[in-house]
This record gives sequence, C-alpha cells and structure tokens, in this order.
Amino acid sequence: MILQQYIQEVLFKQRVCVVPQLGTFSVQHFPAHYNDHIQTLTAPREQVMFTQQWQDDGSCVEWIALKENLVPAVAQRKLEKYLEELKADLQSGKPVVLPGIGQLQGDFTGNIHFHAEELPVEKETLDIRPIERTTDQRSTNTTPAFVPPPAPEALEPIMTEEVEDTLEAVTEESGFKWWWAAIPIAAIVIGLAAWWYLSGISKAVRESETLPDNNAAAQQQLAAAAADSLQKVLADSTAKAAITPITYYAVVERYKDSSAAAKMQRKQAAWGKTLVLYKRDSMFRTAVELHSLAADTLTQRDSVRKIFGSKVFLEF
Repeated sequence: MILQQYIQEVLFKQRVCVVPQLGTFSVQHFPAHYNDHIQTLTAPREQVMFTQQWQDDGSCVEWIALKENLVPAVAQRKLEKYLEELKADLQSGKPVVLPGIGQLQGDFTGNIHFHAEELPVEKETLDIRPIERTTDQRSTNTTPAFVPPPAPEALEPIMTEEVEDTLEAVTEESGFKWWWAAIPIAAIVIGLAAWWYLSGISKAVRESETLPDNNAAAQQQLAAAAADSLQKVLADSTAKAAITPITYYAVVERYKDSSAAAKMQRKQAAWGKTLVLYKRDSMFRTAVELHSLAADTLTQRDSVRKIFGSKVFLEF
C-alpha cells in the first residue's frame, strides 16, 4: 500500500508523519531512568507513538505527486482513494501492518489502536545494587602522619672586632684608589670643555664682523635681479596683449525675462543676424560675439552700432 511506504520513508527522516483523516505518527526519545525501588536502570530508547489528532500540512499530497509524477489535483484524488481503502481495512477489524513501525487495528466504535514495534536501538534493563562500605578495625589504630621538619632559618654572621676592623680598612683603601684615578680624568675633561668654549666664541666674533658687509652686498644683488625680472614680465605682457586677439561682446538689448530675449534672438536670426544669449547681473542679454585685438575694440563697436543702433555697448 502506498500509504505504508509514505509512513516508513517520512517518519524516520522527519520524526513526524501526518496522514490526513487518520492521525499523526511521531518518534519520541525516552532518556535513561533509574528506579530506586527495584534498583534498576532503564537504558534510553526510541518509541513510535500514534495519535488520532492530525493537522494536514500538505506533505502527503506532495509526496504522492512526486512519487507517481502527478499534478497536485490528481495526487489529492489519489490520496482520498488510498484513505478509503485503509479505512475499509480498519473497519473490518483487519490489522494493518506497518513494517518496522507497528500495527494499526480498528474496533466497532471507530477508534484506532496502535501497537508499536520494538526498535532495535532499545537495550535491556540493568540491575544495580548499592555498594556498602565496611569499616576496618585496624584503621582506628592509625599512626600519626609524617610532618616534615620546618626549614632552617638563615643565620646572620657573627661580627667580631677583628672582622669590623678588616672591613673598614678594605672600604677606605678601595675608596682612596677610586678617587686617585678620577682626579686626572676630571682635569682632562675640564680642559677640553674650556678649549671648546673659547674656540666657539672666537669663531662667532669673526663671523659677526664679516656678516654685515656680505648681507649688504647680497641684498643689493637681489634687488637688482628683482627689478630686471619685473621689467621683463611687464614688457612680455604688453607685447602679448598687442598681438593676441581677445573675445568680448557687443550688447544689443537687455531683458528681465529670458523668453523675451530668446524671441529677440530668433527674430534677428530670421533676418540673417546671429546673436548670442547670456545672463549677467540678473539680466538676459542679446549680443554679438566679437574677436579682435585690444586696440580694435572701439572700431568693432562702431561697426555693430551701424547695424543695431547707438545703444550698443561692450562687455568683456
């Protein structure tokens, strides 16, 4: 039967298997249990449980559709057919065997009884008895535990008059030897420091005597070079301005509205006069773009005035 195969495959994979209109199978884990009355330890086990309560999650229809390569609607009708066959067997009192799981058997009242099959992971119950400890009479006559002796204390040396005299003599002699070696070294260091200080002062005096003359000459040379550079830059800029053309505009009209300025531009274009449109100081201007030398700007303005009138002025 297809439903028996469905229960076997889904139950041990998901530990829960829902059969619509029949019930729910589940695998439950029971931990180890110790019974202190009969002193036995029951090993942990897995048990298959069954209840007639169910909530269809669509898994059974989906499994049948994949198994028999059917669309969901046809798989639903197939499921209803399989359920009718299973219910007919249960109503007749015939046990329905689920290999590896158990048996289902119905009664005349419509209830379904499940007899689970023992899973192979179940282990036997162990008998455990408590261990009683007996006291040994000989343990009462115990010998005292070994206690290690305390560590010996450090002894200070005994200071006698002869030892004190010897130590004072050695200390005075060693101090005298150190001072005898340090005196000539200190004299050499002081002499070198004095020579270095005097030589530095004489060098600074010589440099201060020659520095004013050198500074005055250097300042005069720098001033002359700066003047020559400035004259050269001015001459180059004047020459470039004389031979380089510039771009500027001969303004014909000014407008507050851009649409009026654009209308004027189209009108002049229809007459064959090309004007440019730009904005400056919140005013829209129609103008003629000019290119000429700086010396020819007035001549170009007069030429534009002859065409558009005396209101033409230049903007750079």
